[in-house]
Amino acid sequence: MIKWFAWILAAWQLCLPTAVQGAGTCPNLIRNPGFEAVDPASGMPRSWRRQVKATLGASPSQVYLCQVEGQQGKFLALIGGGDRGGRVVSELAGIRPHTDYLLEFLAYRPNFVNGVYLEVEVFGQRRVCNQHFSWRRVQPLWLRINSGACRGRTTLVFDNPHPEVLAFGAPRLRRVRPPVAESNTPFRRPETFPVGIFGATLESLPELKAAGFNAVQSYNSEPEHLRQMAKAVRRFGLKILPNFRRYEPDLSRELGNLPDLLGFYIEDEPEGRSISPESLVNLKQQLRQDSADVLTAVAMLRPQMVAEYRRGADVFLLDPYPVPSMPLTWMADCIEEAAQHVSRQRLWAVVQAFGGGRYVKDGWARRPTYMEMRVLTYLALVHGAHGVFYFSYPEARSSPEAWTGLTRIVGQLRDLQVWLAVPNTRSPFTLEMLPPYQTDYRGRPAVHYAWKKKNGDRLLILVNVLDQPVSFRLAGFPPQVAWLQDFWLPIKTVTLQGDIRENLGPYEVRVYRYQQST
Repeated sequence: MIKWFAWILAAWQLCLPTAVQGAGTCPNLIRNPGFEAVDPASGMPRSWRRQVKATLGASPSQVYLCQVEGQQGKFLALIGGGDRGGRVVSELAGIRPHTDYLLEFLAYRPNFVNGVYLEVEVFGQRRVCNQHFSWRRVQPLWLRINSGACRGRTTLVFDNPHPEVLAFGAPRLRRVRPPVAESNTPFRRPETFPVGIFGATLESLPELKAAGFNAVQSYNSEPEHLRQMAKAVRRFGLKILPNFRRYEPDLSRELGNLPDLLGFYIEDEPEGRSISPESLVNLKQQLRQDSADVLTAVAMLRPQMVAEYRRGADVFLLDPYPVPSMPLTWMADCIEEAAQHVSRQRLWAVVQAFGGGRYVKDGWARRPTYMEMRVLTYLALVHGAHGVFYFSYPEARSSPEAWTGLTRIVGQLRDLQVWLAVPNTRSPFTLEMLPPYQTDYRGRPAVHYAWKKKNGDRLLILVNVLDQPVSFRLAGFPPQVAWLQDFWLPIKTVTLQGDIRENLGPYEVRVYRYQQST
């Protein structure tokens, strides 16, 4: 039997989203959620069963009840094995079709291992609970799931396919109202496309300005430091995104209406610690009392959770860090999924500029190369991010090679600044990938592209997301467009019968400009 840390259930209630607290009259559809009644023969809680088939030669999974210190309820601990039996099932009844349900439970893990999360299956959907960042303490998790065509009876499955211990307790499944529509509350939008960096210091500002950055974030939230930063950024023509995670009235009023304020950075990956969405809403409202349209921003890794936090901030800085273990298109995936919940005007990207050293133990064995950082940057632009930040100054600056590469990219963005403020436009083109390398890991074309237009000028951004060379045709240019000009190089690409045929090297980015009469 394992003894774990105490968790006060009242504190759990405070961490739940507003929709949960507003659904108190809806019954919990999960039977025996506290695992009080136990079948003596199987050792399993009544109304719960294992789903396992003993297989000779396959390592056995484990499922067992654990007492949580200071709590009457129990946890079910799951350890996956080769027999794929680290899963438990509960029968549900009374499900209404095409209805939103909220699944809530407490999650615990003794250690954090990147990529190891509980999985939930219900209504014919599988959800990975990858917002569970905490370890050695209980974290409340919630998932909003629509029942689709499911009606009446179905099953709920908790599954751990990994050999590490993952546990859950106090599960609840209740019908809830549909999510609140996206807020149209206006906020102070940046006058120029933000190109910023996390972890800036007072001493770094001259260098950052010279490199081409126009915005900085500082984690130091001491009031005197923030005042000094606010004065300093004004001298260098920079915008500041100060760390402001609790309401300080005097400082809010002092900074909130400064022309050099980009906004307030009010939380860092709140979904990973189950920070209450309502607490962010309250902080945002307090800041708005002092500065009616001040921008608030949070970093967020799990784009599906933007739906739960969309009332709590104006801007979401999506921060997938894929190098070296994930495809670079994770950046594109995050933006596209988040854009299902809020407009792209509210989405900025955070590009990885760190790795190795102290980050090795957490899965980031090395920094991105210049080419990888460039691909991540331009993928963010192609998929409609309205700002780009880099994480972070201390890590990037500690490597001459990384810093040289990063400042080179930022210099390019400075050249493109007029175009960055122009939204992407639905393009008239048809892309044909040519053998042998044609698709990314999700089966999409290996070249991601975006098209911008401003009066008679056009901009075309092309990104090869593979570490292999690719060839393609892009058709749809009107007859009057005879060639495209590389944005930086004295090279032209000729059109023939309305298309271009080009090659891109591994992780190559190409930017073209041309004129087209309207």
